[in-house]
Amino acid sequence: KLKQHTALLFCCLLLLTPAIQADPVAVGAAKVDVTPTHPVALAGYGGRTQEHEGVDTKIWARALAIGAKDPAVIIAVDNCGIPASVTRAVAAKLQKGHGVKPANLVLAVTHTHNAPSLRDYAVVVWGGRATPAQKANMNKYTDWLIDRIVEAAASALKARQPASLSWGMGRADFGGNRRVINNDGRWAGFGFQRDGPVDHSLPFLVAKDAAGKPVAIWANYACHCTTLGGRNRICGDWAGFAGEDIEKDHPGSVSVVTIGCGADVGPQPSGGMADAKSHGRKIAAGVAAVMKKALKPLAGTPAIRQKTIQLPLEKPADRAHWEATAKRNDFHGYQAKLMLEQLEKNGKIQEFVPYTVSTWTFRKDLALVFLPGEVVVDYAVRLKTELDYNRLWINAWCNDMPGYIPSRRVLKEGGYEADFSQVYYALPGRYKPELEDLLITTIRDLLGPDYLAPKGQKPAGFLRIGGK
Repeated sequence: KLKQHTALLFCCLLLLTPAIQADPVAVGAAKVDVTPTHPVALAGYGGRTQEHEGVDTKIWARALAIGAKDPAVIIAVDNCGIPASVTRAVAAKLQKGHGVKPANLVLAVTHTHNAPSLRDYAVVVWGGRATPAQKANMNKYTDWLIDRIVEAAASALKARQPASLSWGMGRADFGGNRRVINNDGRWAGFGFQRDGPVDHSLPFLVAKDAAGKPVAIWANYACHCTTLGGRNRICGDWAGFAGEDIEKDHPGSVSVVTIGCGADVGPQPSGGMADAKSHGRKIAAGVAAVMKKALKPLAGTPAIRQKTIQLPLEKPADRAHWEATAKRNDFHGYQAKLMLEQLEKNGKIQEFVPYTVSTWTFRKDLALVFLPGEVVVDYAVRLKTELDYNRLWINAWCNDMPGYIPSRRVLKEGGYEADFSQVYYALPGRYKPELEDLLITTIRDLLGPDYLAPKGQKPAGFLRIGGK
């Protein structure tokens, strides 16, 4: 009997040893108020002509730092889009002042359409019609925001303490595909395409201190942040309310909210503040429901990889086209003027868009993908079919805003995300269809064979794949 008890005790110790020996990870989180203190034009809707008229809710930069040495840092900003120039400015300050490697930084946005437009963001929207005073206020806010983002990251780095990391996968259901498709398989406008593809997954990461109290909760959902429509007031929309509710549910924590591949997915219903609050509550409730169950532990700090590729555009129109179009007094006219400037400066118009993909992997337990721009949901559908969706988390609107990233399906159907949106971002035309395979292959190569879908993987329950 003594031998049996000894053997049983030894087995129990073996089971407990990994948890006892696992070293805590240095984690810090912080948030900084980035609500504008002066009038500024808002991003997201071309129909707005005046600077913001008031503040419905404060907006924030929320930062999470993971690791004592060479920390990984993510900052989620309540904004419509962060251009590469802002990311570079933040990265330079964090590298110089705090030793953060630029590749270790992710600057994401919640994509609320009720936040200030930044310098270099969707340059056609305000570039050709903003008054000198409006441009000055936009530049003033951009410079101020860069410093506030750095402040949030610096505070998170300073707040680092031993913590345990874990993650879970919840559900939310308010995102609906917004691309209405007619009987000919072509785009017919915005609305609610009930059988269109969506991704209802709600991955989230939790950092708990030595006492088991959450210090940070980072959640992600693939949906546009446009519940409030063209309301010309500052607000975080559903993502802002989600962050507030998560923090209320877990006092003392900082909630980071990012957006997945939701470029063609909109909040349903949309129409006002009540809907935005309801959607935010669904995110918080989805997180809370899974947190009551066992979360999956994450060991160590993420391994970070990055690659820049060139996304191919269709051959641009000739000089005569742009000279004729430049006579128009609208968005197309201003786009044409920018194309003529490219011709004068470079002798040609761009045919590629630089695009940097980043990944964080926690051993073989979780892979996070960070993609610039407005990425349509087809990329989530395909990646979560070809890779192991149980260990995959995709973030869009990260580090740059080159515009919409359409799929082969969206290019075939045409419409806003494939065509007219390119005008806002000063791109000369649509992407080539091979864009999709190039991006998918890049992500698969960065993650490697460890994250391939297991043989016989069943379709993910949180995905709807075009009519299924």
